[in-house]
Amino acid sequence: MKEVKSYKSIHTLLQFILYLGFAVLFLGCLDLHSETKPDHQFQQSVYLLDRYYFWSSEEVLDPNSIPNNVWRKMKPNELGMESKESQYLYVKFSDQFIRQLKSPVLSIGIALEQFKIFQGSELVFESKLHDHIFPYIIPLKQDPSGSLIIQFHSRYRGFIGMDREVFFKDHSQALVDLFLDNFSETFFAPILLILSIIFFGFYFLRKREIIFLNFSILLFSASLIEVLNGFVGFSLSQFSYFVIPLAFFNFAFFPFALLLFLIGIFPPFFRNLFKAIAVLHLFVFFISLVNNYENGISFLNSENDYDWIIIFEGIVAIFSSVYVLIKGNKNLQTITFGLLFIVVGGLHDILIDLGFLNYGVRLIHYSFIMMMVLFGFYVFKHYWQLLQSISRMNAELRNKNKELQRLIQIDKDLALAHALQKSLLSSKYNEDERIRIIGFSQNLESVGGDYFDHTKDSMGNWAILMADVSGHGISSAMVAAMSKMAFVGASAYLQFPSRVFHSMNRHLVGKTKNLFITASYVFIDTESFTATFSNAGHPGFFLIRNSESEVIHLNVKGKPLGLFSHLPYAEETVKLQSGDKILLYTDGIFDLLNEAGDSFGEEKLKSLLWDNRYQKFQDLAKVIQDSLFKFSVGWKYQMDDLSFLLVEIK
Repeated sequence: MKEVKSYKSIHTLLQFILYLGFAVLFLGCLDLHSETKPDHQFQQSVYLLDRYYFWSSEEVLDPNSIPNNVWRKMKPNELGMESKESQYLYVKFSDQFIRQLKSPVLSIGIALEQFKIFQGSELVFESKLHDHIFPYIIPLKQDPSGSLIIQFHSRYRGFIGMDREVFFKDHSQALVDLFLDNFSETFFAPILLILSIIFFGFYFLRKREIIFLNFSILLFSASLIEVLNGFVGFSLSQFSYFVIPLAFFNFAFFPFALLLFLIGIFPPFFRNLFKAIAVLHLFVFFISLVNNYENGISFLNSENDYDWIIIFEGIVAIFSSVYVLIKGNKNLQTITFGLLFIVVGGLHDILIDLGFLNYGVRLIHYSFIMMMVLFGFYVFKHYWQLLQSISRMNAELRNKNKELQRLIQIDKDLALAHALQKSLLSSKYNEDERIRIIGFSQNLESVGGDYFDHTKDSMGNWAILMADVSGHGISSAMVAAMSKMAFVGASAYLQFPSRVFHSMNRHLVGKTKNLFITASYVFIDTESFTATFSNAGHPGFFLIRNSESEVIHLNVKGKPLGLFSHLPYAEETVKLQSGDKILLYTDGIFDLLNEAGDSFGEEKLKSLLWDNRYQKFQDLAKVIQDSLFKFSVGWKYQMDDLSFLLVEIK
C-alpha cells in the first residue's frame, strides 16, 4: 500500500475546478435542446402555428395592408429561408397564445439581422442590430390583435428570418428559461478564465515552456466563446457595437489558438503542417473581412467565406489524430482525443450552419469542455512532472552526502530486519488432503509491510490472513510484526473472522504511530465446504470457479486496523466447490507499472485469472508471478510491496 503524500495547494485547486466543470457539463447535458422540455412549452411554440410569408421589393409600412391572397404558407418548422437580394421578407402568424400569459413576450433563440415586429397594425419592436447572434425577449401587447407580422431585411447572404426556438412566454419565465438554458456555458466560462490565468502564471515560472503560454491563450479564447453566449450575450445587447465584433473575431481566433497549441505538441512533420495552416487561416480570415465590407464589416457573411478553411483544418486535424493513434504514441493520446472532440463538434455545427445537416443539438459547447479537460490534464501533468523532477533533484543533492555515510550501517540493519521478517511469514507452500496454498511476496525494499499467514486448527479447518501495512520499509515491517502477534493472540476466535479483526484491532489501536493495517481474512471450514470471510479496509479477494461466467470478487465493508477502537466488522459466508481457487492479494499488484507508466490494475488481474482458470494450481501461481514480473520489466517499475496467496479447494 502506497503512502499518501500531500499535494501542492495548486494541484488541489485544479482538481476542484475540473471536477466542478464535469458536474456543470453533466447538468448541462440534462437539457440539451428545447425538444426535451416539458409539453407546456410546446403549447406556446410558434412552430405549432400556421405561418405565412410574403416577399416584397419595397418596404411595406403597414404589413396589415398586404392582401390575404398573396400570403403563402411556410413549411413545418420554418421561420426563415434563403435570402433574396434587396428583398423584404414578411412572416405572419397568430398571436392568440398571448391571452394565456400575464406579461407576454416573444422569446427568440437567434435572429440574424435587422427586423421589425407588428402586432396588428402597431409596430411593437424594431431591431437595429446587424449580425446579431444572441437571443431576444420582446414584450408584446396584452390584448391580441389576431396576428403578428415580422419584417426582415437582411444583408446576410446565407439566410433570412429566425433560427432555433421561438416561443410565446411570460416575461419572467423567459428570463429564467434563458438563464437555465445557458447555465453551464455561463458558469463554465469563469472556470476557463481562472485556468487561463493559472497556466499563464506557469509560463512565467518556466519561460522556456511555451506550451503553458499557448494553452493559456487557448483557454482565454474558449472562455470568451463560452461567456459571449446566450444569457450573457442577451444581457450585453446594449454594448453590441463591441460584443458582436469581439465574438466573431474570437470565433475566428480560436482555431488559430488551437493550431498554436498543437504546434508545440505534435511531431515535427505535423508541426510544420500546422504552421502553414495557421498562416493560411489568418490570410483567409482577413481577406474575408475585406471582401465583406459594406457600410461596416458583415461578420456573418465573412464567417461563411472562411468556413471552408475551418473544415479543411478539421479534416487535417482528424487525419493527424488518426496517424498519431495508429502509431501508438501514448504521450499524445490525451491531446489527440481532445483534438478529435473539438474538431468533430465544430465540423458538426459548421455543417448545420451551411445547411448540410438538419438543425439538432449543437455539440460545440460540450466539445469545448471535453477538449479543455483533456488538454488541461496533459499540460498540468507536464507541469507536475517538471515540479517532481526538480524536487527529486534537489532532494537528491541535499541527501547525497548523508546517504553515503549511512549506507554501510543501513545495509547491515536491513539485512538483519529482512531475516527477522522472513521468520515471521508463514511458509510459501502448504497442503493437506483438503486444500493447497501457495504464497508469494515481493517487497519494494529489503523489508516491507505486506504480511500473510495461514494456520490449521485442530479440526482441520484453515484460517488465512492477508495484511498490508501502510507505507513500506522498516517502520511498516515493524507494524507487520505487531500484526503477526495480534493475529496469534486472536487464535481462540479463528472460526469467527469478525471477532479475529475485533481482537487484533483492540491490540493495535494506539500502538502503530499513525500507520494502519488493511487485511482480508478467510476461514475455510473443510467439513461444510464453506468460506467465512471478513475485511478491514482491504480490496477483498477473488474466487475462480470454472462453472461461473467470470471471476467473482468477494468483499465486505470494514475499517482498517489500528486506527479506531471498538469498530464492528461484518462477515459473510460463501459455499465452496471442489476445484475452486481463491486469490488473496495486496494492492501493490494494482499499483505495479510498466515502462509506459500504465498500472497493472484490477481488470488486468481478473482477466489473467480467468484466461488461465484451467491451469493446474502450481502453474497458475507461476503464471501470475511471471506476468507481474514481465509487466514491470523485472520489478523495475514496482511502486509498492506486493503479495498474494493462492488457495485451491481439492
